[in-house]
Amino acid sequence: MPKLFGLNSVAILAASVAFFIVGFLWYGLLFADAWMAASGITKEMAEADQNPSWMIGGFVITVMQVIGIGLVLKWKGATSLNAAAMTALLLWFVFALPFCLYAYFYSVAHSSTLLMIDASHLLVGWVVSAIVLSFFK
Repeated sequence: MPKLFGLNSVAILAASVAFFIVGFLWYGLLFADAWMAASGITKEMAEADQNPSWMIGGFVITVMQVIGIGLVLKWKGATSLNAAAMTALLLWFVFALPFCLYAYFYSVAHSSTLLMIDASHLLVGWVVSAIVLSFFK
């Protein structure tokens, strides 16, 4: 099995697809209208910006995050589902949430809705990714 940074490449791909699906559900179905309203984006603006390169770039960012989560899980020896999920939760709390808070505090809008949607997407995405990675030992 080919490795990517010493990690199972199939596991990285599976976890990245799972995380990407979470993003689709979050921003495409569950919170699309609330996210667009909080971001000041209209449906017309969103439809006019349907460039596939944004999706490719988003997937690359997702893979980068999954590799990071996978490396921490490996270094920590967190191979069980529970240990992987708890590690991802901790990583989210000390890395993803503070980055989201930067956007909240330094944005002119200070949108609590946007903060909650974006931060919870990363929380669920990171935990789901870690769980998927835990299945590949």
